[in-house]
Amino acid sequence: MKSLHFLIAAAVVCSTTALAAQQKVDRRHAVTRDVYVRINGAFASLRVTAWDRDSMALVGDVPKGTRIDGGASEPPSKGVKYYLEAPAGTQAAGRLELFVPAGATVWAKAANATMEVSGVTGGLDLNIIGGRIAVNGTPRELNVESMDGAVTVTGSPGWMRVKTASGNIVVNGGSPDAGLTTVSGTITAQGGDYERARIESVTGNVVFGGLLRRAGSLTIDSHSGTIDLALPVKASLDIEATTIAGSIINNVTSRRPTPGREGRGEELSLGLGIGDARATLRSFKGNIRLLRSDVSPNKPG
Repeated sequence: MKSLHFLIAAAVVCSTTALAAQQKVDRRHAVTRDVYVRINGAFASLRVTAWDRDSMALVGDVPKGTRIDGGASEPPSKGVKYYLEAPAGTQAAGRLELFVPAGATVWAKAANATMEVSGVTGGLDLNIIGGRIAVNGTPRELNVESMDGAVTVTGSPGWMRVKTASGNIVVNGGSPDAGLTTVSGTITAQGGDYERARIESVTGNVVFGGLLRRAGSLTIDSHSGTIDLALPVKASLDIEATTIAGSIINNVTSRRPTPGREGRGEELSLGLGIGDARATLRSFKGNIRLLRSDVSPNKPG
């Protein structure tokens, strides 16, 4: 029983010590609806939420001794900057929440961190080394760069660029202008329509299950990753597929690929419907597969 009491007392002391080692963050400013907010430095978690107010708030907890520089100009401010520096000898920690007007532009950068953004219709520029980034909504512009962290986008940004080294990319939505790039991560794009999309991978696999608008274009390039193109039953597009050392598998029609130039790899030219859009698929060593999906075509004028 004494041992149990000792363990409970030790846990209480540790918990109290941990709380004492934290400092509260509560910064609030009157800002314009299109305010530019910049935050970078030593934090482990950042949640950005849009709200219907002419103000912004940065709240949360960070390790005691964390230096927080920056602030806002005279209200209503058009620009706000914050830089966080962790105490000497400690790693980035702390949880922050940033509330901004929906039309704001947010620039955020950290080393290893989790970033979650929802409801922002302005611009987003997010950068991490490791961790995770999740964006939910339809920002006007979205630019994401990550080394090892996974990136998930749920929505249809007006302009989208996502780049990773080994982090996986998942887009549940679409975009009029999208660019998705990875070295060894996987790329999955599905559930929305695209006007222009360019996808590049070195060794990671690519799955595209989105829909192309009328006169839209899709280009997928991979060195050794598999390329899967999932097509609805009534798809209307022209497809040009080429491999140098891989194979092309057509599960959509009876047309079979032909040997590539100089007998290397395979080529396939395929026209579906009246060719409303165009898809170009190229892989050096990876296979290319054309598959059926149960997604109904959506062809805005």
